[in-house]
Amino acid sequence: MSQTAAIPLSGTLDLPVLRGRATSRTETVLAWTVAAIAAVLLTAAVLFLSAGGRWFVVETPSMGQAAPVGTLVLDMPVDVATLRVGDVVTFSTDANPGVVYTHRIIAVDADGGLHTRGDINGATDPWTLTQHDVIGTPALLVPHLGWLFRAAPILLVGTLLIWTLTSAFTDRVTRTCLRIAGGALTTSYAAFVLKPFVNVTTITNTSSPDGVQATIVSSGIFPVRVEAHGGNTVHLVDGQVGRVVIDELSRNGYYHLTSNIDLDPVGWAALIAVCLVPLVLCLSVGRIEPVRAS
Repeated sequence: MSQTAAIPLSGTLDLPVLRGRATSRTETVLAWTVAAIAAVLLTAAVLFLSAGGRWFVVETPSMGQAAPVGTLVLDMPVDVATLRVGDVVTFSTDANPGVVYTHRIIAVDADGGLHTRGDINGATDPWTLTQHDVIGTPALLVPHLGWLFRAAPILLVGTLLIWTLTSAFTDRVTRTCLRIAGGALTTSYAAFVLKPFVNVTTITNTSSPDGVQATIVSSGIFPVRVEAHGGNTVHLVDGQVGRVVIDELSRNGYYHLTSNIDLDPVGWAALIAVCLVPLVLCLSVGRIEPVRAS
């Protein structure tokens, strides 16, 4: 014998209804602000390129603090006859095709030939430049921004991969948090490959009976403390040159340098805050409010 349950027609039945968090006015303003900035940057890029401008990223520390590694160089065409000693030029030569240099002019011949050298290089470049060789002169040198351009392929591929893999998740909160975590992982991988934050390059080293004197340059964004095992310690900022003297060498005649981030308390606090951004975003997204319907 079957039984049926009767549901009264009078009264109300409370059912939970899930509703996503409404977009706030602040979020709307932020979205429009980002869109406006993107439009301005795009317009500036089009005007820059249409005027013959070209951009490059500094990949070696030869210009020291004037243009550290990772600097974005925005060049405009220039008449060689207007250049003077002390000006910075971007050029390429037939002697080394496919390589672009940004160095400083140290001499100008009577016939207009240019001689250049990197600010921290010990020798003058072995060529005389003419109008044919000069690409342009920097209209703007933007420190650190070039790292973003170098990381762009990794970030783009990683973002597309994460977006595709997480599309299978139907829960919005889970999907969004996975994408945030994936973005942080992709950024960390790009930093591991490119080493934009801490990097020290040895320019020269000279041996003596008492040890080794090494000339080094910082080519990372953060200030660093470089410690020579059995020697002195130097503090360097991006593009700065320092010298360490090592009195103790290993049994094989090698010396060891250790570099560490050298930030003040405010810098450490800012770095920790940036590292916590993915966590804060994951905690703030997808706030769902139950709404009762009658």
